Amino acid sequence: MDDSSTLSVVSVADSLTAVLRERILTQRIPAGARVAEAAIAQDFKVSRPSARVAVERLIAEGLLERPAHHAARVLTLTPETLRDMYLTRSVIETGVYRLLAAHDRSLDGADSEIARLRAAASEGDVVSLVDADVQFHRALVDLLESPGLSAIHDKVINRMRLCLAQVQVNHLLDPQVIEREHRGILDAIRAADPELAEQRGREHLQNAQDRLLTFLDEDA
Repeated sequence: MDDSSTLSVVSVADSLTAVLRERILTQRIPAGARVAEAAIAQDFKVSRPSARVAVERLIAEGLLERPAHHAARVLTLTPETLRDMYLTRSVIETGVYRLLAAHDRSLDGADSEIARLRAAASEGDVVSLVDADVQFHRALVDLLESPGLSAIHDKVINRMRLCLAQVQVNHLLDPQVIEREHRGILDAIRAADPELAEQRGREHLQNAQDRLLTFLDEDA
C-alpha cells in the first residue's frame, strides 16, 4: 500500500474512504487483500478512529468484508456470490421497471446519470463510471418512494460496485453498450410497456453477469 498519497483537508475520514475505494475498485488493492486499520493509520498518517471509520464505510458499501475475529478484507467474488447478487438485483429492478411503466413519472434523474456515465467513460474514470451506473438504477428504484425497497436495493447494489468495476477494469463491456442498454430501459418505461421494460432490464443484467462469469472462469 503506497503511503505517499495526499489526503484532502475536507474530512480525513471522507478522503481516506475515497482513496481506499478507488484503489479497491481499480484493483490496486486486490481481492482478498487485508485492509487492517492499524496498517491504514500508519500508511496514511491518520488516527486509528479515522481509519476505523473508513473501513466501516467500505464494509457497508460491500467492498470489504470482515470475517469473525479477523481484519477486514477486500471482497472476493465467486461465481456463486455473483449469481446470487445478480439474481437479487434482477428480481428487484425488473419489478420496479414494470411498475414505473404503468405510471407517469419523471425520469430526468436517471437521464442525468446516463450523461454522467458517458462523461466518466470519456475520461477513463472507473470510479465515477461505476457510481453513475449505480445511481442510474438507484434513481429508478427511488421513484417508487418506498423507503424499505430503496434500503434493500441500496444494500444489494452497493455490494455490486466491485462487480461493475471489474467489468470496466478488465474491459468486459464497452460503456457505450451500458449507455445504450440504460436508454433502452428508459425508452420502454416511457412507452408504458411493462413487458419490454422488464425484458430489457433482465437482458441488461444478464449481459454483464455472463461476461463476468466467463472472466472468472478463465481467470481461475
